[in-house]
Amino acid sequence: MKARIFIGSSTEGLDIAQKVKNFFSPDFECSLWTDDIFKYNENYLETLLKEANLFDYGILVFTKDDFTKSREKQFDSPRDNVVFEFGLFLGRLGRDNAFILQEGNVKLPSDLFGITHATFNYKKPKKWCFKKESPLDANSLNCSLSKLKKQIEEKVHLGVLGMLPSTVLAIGYFDNFVKPICESLSANSEILNKNNCSSYKFKIVLPKDLDSDIKKKANVFYKEKKFNPIAIESTSRSYPLYVAIDTVYNQAILSDMPTTLNGLDKAIEMYLRKGHIGKSNEQKLLEDRELRNFEKVLRSLIDEDADCRQHVDVETER
Repeated sequence: MKARIFIGSSTEGLDIAQKVKNFFSPDFECSLWTDDIFKYNENYLETLLKEANLFDYGILVFTKDDFTKSREKQFDSPRDNVVFEFGLFLGRLGRDNAFILQEGNVKLPSDLFGITHATFNYKKPKKWCFKKESPLDANSLNCSLSKLKKQIEEKVHLGVLGMLPSTVLAIGYFDNFVKPICESLSANSEILNKNNCSSYKFKIVLPKDLDSDIKKKANVFYKEKKFNPIAIESTSRSYPLYVAIDTVYNQAILSDMPTTLNGLDKAIEMYLRKGHIGKSNEQKLLEDRELRNFEKVLRSLIDEDADCRQHVDVETER
């Protein structure tokens, strides 16, 4: 699935928010605050706290909707609730994943002074026109959105340390399993010699979802692919792995499905305080986000290790 973006605004700024959604939608899954985010019988704050964890990025549109008097001076300012929502997404997603799109020189909280934000403007109104009757400066908006999209695309492949443990699980899986396997095979090629293989490939297969016990799903996968279990000796322990021999390329194909992801499923259920059978849409979205983050972190760690980069491939279950 695509990375998800939440777009918030005031009612008056909804037309700009819709333009932001239209701009990002071809490459991201975008949701406006009006897109059925708030449900009946749910507390507004609790909904925001929950929803903030379902998105990878947040864009809050600050438009000149209010007037604020500060130190005897009056300023155009955004709605208080939009400022609050930015702070919430900033706290949940981090400063690299929460953004302000502000109208001109709208007054910002002093804590945000000195930080560069994306901006847009309306063309200078005629004397007899109200501001919102003035045409939008589409060039300023598109320029800011283009820069913002480029910045997001540069970060979209990076793993993040969030409220749920996908990053830590990926680091532990790499350090305690993937890396020792490669080190063991590089130091001792007995498994290759035994099967008359000149090289090996270690394929890590990620589950496409967390809908069932990963260990059981892995066993079904190995059986379907006709992989046979073996033990790889390392300095710390024996690692159960599954192997098949590629007779065409004279290569040993090792495979593993990370059963550590079972911990991720349990963490999500605890976080949502699940008290029902079946999976809600929020749970599925959280699972997707954390699986994507696990993969991003794992790929980054593999790319940073010369031996693993040569021998390890990551793919998703089909």
